[in-house]
Amino acid sequence: MNTVNKITSLKIGMIPYWNLLPFRHELSFNRGMSIELKTGHPTAVNKWLSEGAIHLAPSSSICLNMPGFEMSLPMGVASDGAVKSVFLGLHTEHLPLLPILEEREKVVRDIFLQAQSSQQFDARQVSQIAWEAVKSLPSFPITECPSIVLPPASASSVGLAKFLYNIWFGCEAYKFMAGRNFAKLYNDKKPIELVIGDEALIKRPRFAKILDLGEFWKDLTGLPFVYAVWQSKGLCLNGWRKKILEVGELAEQKMHLDASDYLPSLEPKDESGNSISLSEYWKGIKYKLGPEEFRGLLAFLCLSRKISDRPLDHEIAVKLLRWQDLTL
Repeated sequence: MNTVNKITSLKIGMIPYWNLLPFRHELSFNRGMSIELKTGHPTAVNKWLSEGAIHLAPSSSICLNMPGFEMSLPMGVASDGAVKSVFLGLHTEHLPLLPILEEREKVVRDIFLQAQSSQQFDARQVSQIAWEAVKSLPSFPITECPSIVLPPASASSVGLAKFLYNIWFGCEAYKFMAGRNFAKLYNDKKPIELVIGDEALIKRPRFAKILDLGEFWKDLTGLPFVYAVWQSKGLCLNGWRKKILEVGELAEQKMHLDASDYLPSLEPKDESGNSISLSEYWKGIKYKLGPEEFRGLLAFLCLSRKISDRPLDHEIAVKLLRWQDLTL
């Protein structure tokens, strides 16, 4: 029998970012639950879940591509468009590259638009066609490819940034730069920076332009992007699923309608001293995942395997087929 089924005190991994503050707030009330929180950045939480140090967590969605990780309930962190807290920060020297990205995006966008109009959305098939289209795009000269800084804190955001890089500069250029860990080719060139979490809201003013990855994914696919999904090493039963779902649904409802209970006593500010409106930020975030979120999630999981050149093993294939029903 799965040991998670027997637990009386639930160990939850929790991310300290503002995107989950409403959920953490509601979880702090005694709702007949015995809970122990272990807080850390997304990659740390992923590691704890893998090692069995916690029972349940809103882990990086890309972890679902790994053996043993299982979706525990239809909840996570998602955005249907701009998320504000996951972006590529561009400097002035990168701005001439933007029209090139916009032109190359169209190839993939048309594939997803056609798939969205069909009655049955097959994430594996659509992703295969989209990836073949990406591979057909000509690669940039290596000397014109910028470096990119990819922080280790969020695996899903890094996976999405890598997909964007493939579209933007081509698969051969991506392979070359990935082999160098995207290090600079020339010291006088600034890197593009992937910035995530609270830091992204604070550092926005330092960049000439930002590419919001939630907005990029929505423009490209017409679908929401799912950054994290509540996962366990096995299924979390004995009433825990229902209790955690209730907390998530309540937090989402309140943060969209009246977030006053969740606002900190001191209003956060960005690097330029401008106020950060957390109430507006939370309106762009969803905890509960519906059919459209599952479509976006499955498309991303399939595409991320293409980027890493990992074959679809039996366990992952079975999971994808099971989750496909959630897109209907």
